[in-house]
Order: sequence, then C-alpha cells, then structure tokens
Amino acid sequence: METIGNFIFWTSIYLLILGLIHWLLVRKSATPSQNRAFILIGLITSILFGSISLFPLHSIAVGTASYPVGLPEVIIGTSESINNTGRYLFHTISTQNILLYISFGISLALAVRLFGSIFILLVRTRINRRLDISGFKVLPMKSNTAPFSFFGFVFIPEQMLTAKNLHYLLIHEQAHIQKNHSLDLIFIELLTLVFWFHPAIWYLRREIKLQHEFEADSFVLKQQMEKTTYQIMLLDMSFSKLPLTIANPFNYSPLKKRIMMMNKKFQVKYTKAIFSMLAIIPLFAIAVILQSCTEKSPLELEKKDEVTTEAKDDELTDEVSEDLEKEDDEEPLFKVVEDEPEFPGGTQAMHEYLRDNMEYPTKAHEAGIAGTVFVSFVVESDGSITNVEVLRGIGGGCDEEAVRVVENMPKWEPGQQKGQNVRVQFNMPIRFVLN
Repeated sequence: METIGNFIFWTSIYLLILGLIHWLLVRKSATPSQNRAFILIGLITSILFGSISLFPLHSIAVGTASYPVGLPEVIIGTSESINNTGRYLFHTISTQNILLYISFGISLALAVRLFGSIFILLVRTRINRRLDISGFKVLPMKSNTAPFSFFGFVFIPEQMLTAKNLHYLLIHEQAHIQKNHSLDLIFIELLTLVFWFHPAIWYLRREIKLQHEFEADSFVLKQQMEKTTYQIMLLDMSFSKLPLTIANPFNYSPLKKRIMMMNKKFQVKYTKAIFSMLAIIPLFAIAVILQSCTEKSPLELEKKDEVTTEAKDDELTDEVSEDLEKEDDEEPLFKVVEDEPEFPGGTQAMHEYLRDNMEYPTKAHEAGIAGTVFVSFVVESDGSITNVEVLRGIGGGCDEEAVRVVENMPKWEPGQQKGQNVRVQFNMPIRFVLN
C-alpha cells in the first residue's frame, strides 16, 4: 500500500509541474498540434517517472565489496479472534489507509462510468443502422445529441442527414478520426480514474479536448471551406446535448475560443514554442533527483550493522566474490558462492517451517506492533545455523521470536565453493503483519 501511495504522490508532483508549465508557457506559444503533443508526452513521462516508486532500483555495490545474499521475505500473520480482527481492521482503516480506500472507491465509480460509456458506444456500432456518406461510416441517431465521432464511426442525428452543411460536419469529424483523437480521450480518462483528485489532470483533460477541436477546425478551413458559414453552423449547434465524455463532439465548447482561434492570424514561432516546452526538463530532473533520494533500497535497510569487507589487492578474478572476514583459526566466511546453501526441501519448505513454528508475540499483538525484522545468520560448512543476529528490529518481542525460530532451523545443505563446503552468510527479512 505504501508503494502505491508513493507512486501516486510522485506522479502527482510530475503532473503538477506539467500543468503549470503548460498553463504558464506552452498554451499560448505553441500550435494546437504542439500543445497536444506536449500534453501527451508529458503525461506518459509523468507516469514513467512516477513508476520509479513501484520498481525501486537497488543500490549497486561498486568495487570489491560484496554483501550477504538476501532471502525472500517471510510474512508472519496473527491468529486472532474475530473480535480482535475487527478491532485491528477498523483501527488500520481509520488511521492509516482511509484516504487510499476513499480514492479507490471514487476511482471505481469513475471506472464504471468510463467502461459503461465504451460499452454503450460499442453496442451502438453494432445495432445502429449504418450509412456510407462520402466514404464515412455514418450511424444515424434518433436522439437530439450533438454529432460526434468515436474512432472510425460518425454518429449524427437523423434530422441532420439532409442538412445542407452536412459536408462541413463530416470533414470536421474526419479530422478527429485521422488524428486518432479517440485514443487520446481514452488515455486521459484512464488517468482520471487514478488521479481524479488532482486539479492538473482535469485542466489537462480539458485542454487536450480543446486542442482536438482547434486541430479539427483548422482541418476544415484548410479544405477551402467558407469560414463564416462554418462558424454560423457551430453557433447553431452550440446548445445541442453533448455526447459521452470519450467521444469527440462537434460542438465542444468553449465556442468563443474556437472562433477566435479560427480568426487568429497565427504566426508560428518555433523557437519560442520549443524553449517553452523544454522548460519542463530541468523541473522534471529536480523531481527525479528528489524522488531517487527518498527511495530506500532493501540493501540499505539490511546494512544497519554493516560488515566492512577486506578486499584482496590486485587479485580480482572472474571467480565469485569470497572470504570477507576470517579469524586465524576459523574457516573463511563467504557472502556469495558458486553453489548456495539450501534449506531441506527448498525455499517453499523453509517458508512453511517459519510460518508453522513462529508465533506472533502477544506483547506486539496487543500494542499493534507490525513491521519487518531483518535477521542475519551463517550456514556453516556442515549445514548448521550459527551467528543469528538482528540487523534491524521492531521490538515487542518480534526480534527475539525471529531469532529463536531461525536458530532452531534444521541443518541446511551446505554451500560449496570450488567443490568444498564453506560457511555462507545470509540476510532474511521476516515481516510481522496484523491481519
């Protein structure tokens, strides 16, 4: 849940930067096509950068140092009564995750609306009567809804099929179809499901629809259509009922901005537009640096009592890293070996052993303590377990319980290096969870 929260938080930061740069610099200096490209690329980039929180990069050790192998996390839950379960569940929801649960609920409602709209349009494409008018797939509608397009289909009220300006309308919708505006709308609506709370997503959603209409209007006028006639037709249809949100309506408002754009003698200043759009790069870079600094790798958590490695000078070979520490009369201690030690029956059997033998401490249970205990231990050359210690604990008796069960593990199949049984150190995260 924390990882999802981090993703939403950082993606929201990138969306905020994108919205501000567009509103302050790009919207008035760039052409409709440039505005559209800037918004779409910015949205995709925001999601990709925000996803760093979902897939954090682990720290990479540089040089000759090596660290113990990290075993998969083991999750230990409580065996508690129904009353206690309800009490802790209520406590968790009411104090920690309430905002995320509310967000998920609203997202679910928006998802029902979105996919319901898509379903309605798909059904209409199947059951509505189809006409071929000037090469367009026209689906007549009995309702008085404004004309709109959805991918390759144009939906037009039946009473408008005989209108003298029908050609203008079809040319307008042709622009939406050729430029794949329907894909843009579905993409932005999917983002709205997750970031419905973010003002920037609603602003960008409105702006991209407006840029669609600017592009379509420009396309119509480039076909040598009479501008005044076309604008009068827009005014006549301005009060028609709008279709579903994922469609491209012919009469999308604000109409005043569209008419002003058509009458504007647009002088393309590519240099100004490019510099306006590039202004987002340093701000995104700063956000990425801040995000990277706050992401903690599992390696950093495990190294509370980090063991200093003693590298062999100028003796690095292609062999596996070995022998980090050793006493005069002790066997060398390995961190990584050619053949790793294995619990009898494999990793799954080890997890079953730990879950069957480990109990949630009463003290931690009553205090509501939960979290991950990081345990370090050594598998000796004979397979026995020694040197069990807590690298990072959570208290409440969880640390002691983790050590107890790990110490009592049965003998492992020992690890081997160059055909010889060796001592190998492991780190294991054990997560205590209140169900």
